[in-house]
Amino acid sequence: MTQKRFYVTTPIYYVNDRPHIGHAYSSVLADVLAGYHRLLGIPTWFLTGTDEHGQKVQESAAARGIPPQELCDEMSQHFRDLIERLEVRNDDFIRTTDERHTSIVTRALAKLHEQGDIYLADYEGWYCTRCERYWTDKEVDATPDQRCPAQPELHDVERLTEKNYYFRMSAYAERLETAIRAGEFRVEPQKRTNEVLGFLAQGLNDLCLSRNRERLDWGVPLPFDDAYVCYVWVDALLNYKSAIGYLADDDAERARHDSWWPVDVHLLGKDILTNHAVYWPTLLLALGEPLPRQLLVHGWLLDKSGRKLSKTKAKDDGGDTRPLPTIERLLDVFGPEATRWFLSTAMKPGDDTNFDWDIVRERVNADLANGLGNTANRLLKMAATTCEGRYPELGEAGERERGIQTAAEEAIAAVEAFPVSLDLASVVGAVRRGVDAISLYLSDERPWKLAKDEATRPRAAEILAWSIEALRLLGLAVTPIVPRAAARLREALGGVGDLDFAAERTFGTLAVGTELGAPPNLFPRVGEDAIPTA
Repeated sequence: MTQKRFYVTTPIYYVNDRPHIGHAYSSVLADVLAGYHRLLGIPTWFLTGTDEHGQKVQESAAARGIPPQELCDEMSQHFRDLIERLEVRNDDFIRTTDERHTSIVTRALAKLHEQGDIYLADYEGWYCTRCERYWTDKEVDATPDQRCPAQPELHDVERLTEKNYYFRMSAYAERLETAIRAGEFRVEPQKRTNEVLGFLAQGLNDLCLSRNRERLDWGVPLPFDDAYVCYVWVDALLNYKSAIGYLADDDAERARHDSWWPVDVHLLGKDILTNHAVYWPTLLLALGEPLPRQLLVHGWLLDKSGRKLSKTKAKDDGGDTRPLPTIERLLDVFGPEATRWFLSTAMKPGDDTNFDWDIVRERVNADLANGLGNTANRLLKMAATTCEGRYPELGEAGERERGIQTAAEEAIAAVEAFPVSLDLASVVGAVRRGVDAISLYLSDERPWKLAKDEATRPRAAEILAWSIEALRLLGLAVTPIVPRAAARLREALGGVGDLDFAAERTFGTLAVGTELGAPPNLFPRVGEDAIPTA
């Protein structure tokens, strides 16, 4: 079945501090997912943005002596700057302080209240300011020294007694479980599905969705009680719909929402799984809205001690004196495209991955500098001396040539399967095998030697033709990951005008006599001396 459109989101990023490598990973991965759909001509919408309400923002602003909105403006710009430096091509950037968002939060809350899904009740229990989350006695008692269940090593909890408004989340637990088991609402990978089902099996409580304004004023006021603001996570989750026109006054905006919803993929980290896999779908069920089609839950980049990397860890506390990687360090060392390659290929979505500077350097050099880049340079240099810099005829296909063609076509097939599989590893693996196949073919056939003899020069040209055509397809296959380098490679291999993947993805379509470009320096090799040591 042909996919009609693709809507993908990152989580919106919390602005109490500057962006770190985890934000970069989510942004690049979402951009790559969007890029493969665009490459195949599928209408695509890619949303990212910033989450700007809540107690942490209020406290961070107070600590600096500035209004919360000023802090939000400053920090939100840092996230915009990061995605620009990573060359991420998002279609929209939502801020939860935007009126287009806050007005929709107000309308959604009013709707839930009017239909009886929100009620006022007493609350007594534990609260974590850093997580902005209430915890039960059972959850807190299970931690050492009664601390935050999410991050007991970092966060304290406090005991609260107060009135609050609750969302009848428990009323929708059975429908949510049914949707998950039926595949209507998918949570990938499977281990995260199991985690959500296990959470539901324990029994679902109602969700506290308010915060008293005496304690927290930086939020969206409840439309039915101005003494409270909305819980930041209920506010934030609605961005995925407010950004595309949900409950808007304008008919065209509401039609835009209906054309894009339900979202195809919410991309998120495993630490916010419950918010997206339980809070969000039950809110949607209560609002009478279709559920997201899929949550794609990724893991974390870890330091060598197994801890989540973040920009707050400035130095390695082990024997290695090299600093831990901030996203700024990665970009400074590798540049945007090699950084995108590493972030896209280093992790299998769903799994954690240990970071090591040497592994990153070796991967980038092997795949890009020595792989795609060196192969392009070799072929174009030989073409310049062997066939006057023009694309020669393929000639008759033997077993070796058919193998080269198959390797390139397998990469294209992985791209074509991507909208269903979302299997980036399959695409990258096919490209690596294709580059290796070209390298082995050249090593065995030795066109540089054949080109020296007039009698065997035509055979040398044929070898180059098969190799160049295979490389051309491999370049198309990596376009969403390294778009600038892929565009330069396409141009050097005779591509003109805008990329038309549908017309260019077939092996053998490069016209004989096409003028080839000079060897482009696509991916400079990264030396050991480039890795920071302090």
